[in-house]
Amino acid sequence: MSAIDHLRWWCYDPRVRGIDVDDQGLLEVHATILKDKRLLRSAFETFYRDMANLCDRFLTVPGMEVELGTGAGFFQSTRPGLVTSDVRIGPNIDLLLDAQEMNLPDQSVRCIYAINVFHHLANPDRFFAELCRVLLPGGGCILIEPHGGVASALLHRHLHSDERFDPAATSWATPDIKGPLSGANQALAHIVFERDLDEFKAKYGDHIEIIHRRYCLNALRYLFSGGLNFRQLLPSVFESALKILETVGSPLARYWSFHEVIVMRRRVFDGT
Repeated sequence: MSAIDHLRWWCYDPRVRGIDVDDQGLLEVHATILKDKRLLRSAFETFYRDMANLCDRFLTVPGMEVELGTGAGFFQSTRPGLVTSDVRIGPNIDLLLDAQEMNLPDQSVRCIYAINVFHHLANPDRFFAELCRVLLPGGGCILIEPHGGVASALLHRHLHSDERFDPAATSWATPDIKGPLSGANQALAHIVFERDLDEFKAKYGDHIEIIHRRYCLNALRYLFSGGLNFRQLLPSVFESALKILETVGSPLARYWSFHEVIVMRRRVFDGT
């Protein structure tokens, strides 16, 4: 075991040690951790608030709102009417749903939300094809994903042993993915929406347009909370101070933020 592996093992929250990342039981453990960690809940509240505001700003058509990969999350408690979904059964999951083969009617969805889900898809092209099918014209998809900035790349390259951060991967597809959380390439959003943006536009630009991108301003709370898998590094009393630092540092967020939000919208008239 390398020094990094030893350090990672020590940093793991004892409640998740020894549990396989694809184990169904991890959902219950994560739910307990999210309930216990005020800093982490605060970071997720920022995710949820930003996504809701962006939906209301850019996606004004009526229709279903569906969250992919809800897991232990609590977005539904802040967004009435939201349909939660996952590939796993859980107490707060309304619908079993595979993002690459959604059992949803054609042109029925106002907004698809997904936090750290996109990079877990083995075949992103199937996901984009499904977006083209299920989204209403004027509806869209809001993704929150790791981006390619300095701090993000450093953290995601070394954080998990069951995922990787490989911005040089030649293919969007990740055949190594066998379960809901293992085998993913966390650089996938960087690859598709930055490195290969011209390819994305050539494939899907007649149907889907990228209308907004921004960096998430919750990285300090996310880091010092330890996330869902690691020990908390600062007491929750530091929440307000960390929020202030995140706000003050926002002009340089591309360097220190861990996540980016990407808003895509289904064109009202294909090809226009």
